[in-house]
Amino acid sequence: MNETESDDSCRESFNFKKSLGIKKQKFEQDGLMIKNEGKLSIFQKICFAVGGLPYQMCGNALGLFISPFLLEVSQIRPKQVSVILFSGRGWDAVTDPLIGFFVNRTNTRFGKLRPWILFPVPFAIFCYIMIWYVPDISRSSKTIWYLVFYCFFQTFLSCLHVPYTSLTMYLTPDQAERDSATGYRMVFEVLGVLLAAVIQGIMISIYGSTVNCDVTTLNLKSTTPFPYNDSSLISNNLNDDSDTNKLSEGYLISASIMSLIYLICCLTTFFGTKEMKDVITDHNKEFFKSFKSVFSHKSYITLLLAFLFNSLAVQLVQSNLALFCKYTVDAGDQYQYLIIVLLI
Repeated sequence: MNETESDDSCRESFNFKKSLGIKKQKFEQDGLMIKNEGKLSIFQKICFAVGGLPYQMCGNALGLFISPFLLEVSQIRPKQVSVILFSGRGWDAVTDPLIGFFVNRTNTRFGKLRPWILFPVPFAIFCYIMIWYVPDISRSSKTIWYLVFYCFFQTFLSCLHVPYTSLTMYLTPDQAERDSATGYRMVFEVLGVLLAAVIQGIMISIYGSTVNCDVTTLNLKSTTPFPYNDSSLISNNLNDDSDTNKLSEGYLISASIMSLIYLICCLTTFFGTKEMKDVITDHNKEFFKSFKSVFSHKSYITLLLAFLFNSLAVQLVQSNLALFCKYTVDAGDQYQYLIIVLLI
């Protein structure tokens, strides 16, 4: 009797393993599971990881250097600079769920996530370069110019970041491999932060070497209350229009270099990764119904507000760090190196 039960148990175990093998083979054929038990090569992990570099690089370059650029080079009033930065962050909080909604309903032969990583790249690069360009228009028109391109760039950056972060779950069904790929991604994200400070800092040190900070620093050290509601005092450190144009050229060159890196990274991630077919896709709900259901979730609203205020706090520190180093600490032309040291 025991031998019979043992044989039946072995037979059931054999049939179960055979059934699992058949299902695994079917999943591989359908694209729901990657062969070799979901193992990712180092090359695939690196191709995936470099996709996280553009978001951190461009985001931190804007956070650290956009305020000095708008105040000194474009000579926009501080209040208008605050409006541009705050509106951009607020707009970013709106675009993320919108992009997620459309990504979830995408279905192409390249997948549902990878097309969003590559196809918006030309528009993102164009908007990013325009942010660092100084148009020959009035100050109020400049405010509209930077506000529009800043918001558009945040939109296209969301087109990269939202599907890219979701791509982790579509690389492999193996949790350990997904964790490993995430580790690679975090390394490249840190590299992106350093690249932003290094590239932008080097260009500013080269093209902004003629900037004289003595007048502004002395004025800021005086006991007289700050009497201005515009950026005229801050722009006094630029000797003439040639200095402004030279510094503007440095910002444009650094933006072009980072745009090239942005393009290379997105191309690498698009062609160097594969995504599993989506198992479950919700096509039933309409946009406003989905939007309402998401924002009726109290936990999500709490996390959304926490993320928003955390982002604003980081933006506040980044936006004022360069100005603090340059004018309060009296770092002069060396403030970009101070930022690099702080980040390291």
